Amino acid sequence: MEGNKFDSEIFLIKSLRNGSEEAFTYFFIRYHNELCNYLTAISHDSILAEELAQQAFIKIWDKKLKLQIKENSLKKYFFKMAYNLFIDTKRHEKKKHKLLESLKQEAYLDVLNYNNETFEITLKMIETKIENLPEQCKKVFIMGKKDGLKYHEISLKLHISIKTVEAHMSKALKKLRAQLIVIPNESN
Repeated sequence: MEGNKFDSEIFLIKSLRNGSEEAFTYFFIRYHNELCNYLTAISHDSILAEELAQQAFIKIWDKKLKLQIKENSLKKYFFKMAYNLFIDTKRHEKKKHKLLESLKQEAYLDVLNYNNETFEITLKMIETKIENLPEQCKKVFIMGKKDGLKYHEISLKLHISIKTVEAHMSKALKKLRAQLIVIPNESN
């Protein structure tokens, strides 16, 4: 049985450089599963492995004109490229995680800087705003937010429809948000 013309790595590399889609298809079929298995082994994430493999194949196709690979090192070159993509992804995730942790820490510090006096003033202001809501709206809000009842439970207790409960809750939240947009913070 005769072998495939792309079994010769030199011919495969030359064909890839020349933009042969047939060579690329052969290359993809030959290395895709093995690359995915390799990337899954190092990442412990089969979905990430598939994404990285796709990126590696795209990158090899995009760089096809510049491929300077010695004979018997195409696989090594390709797998190293995929490994570098994995490392870049992990670095990016680590930076993103650090940023999120930093933002979380800032938020915690802001809460700590929010002193008791300011908290008391804000709490009284909120309670006053709740008291100033229309009567039925106030009942719905208190039952939902303070008592923790579900909309259908409020509906049964007040003998109103769930849609009416939703409308009252929406109205209450809209009024409270509009009146409480700026909360004092002494750290500024």
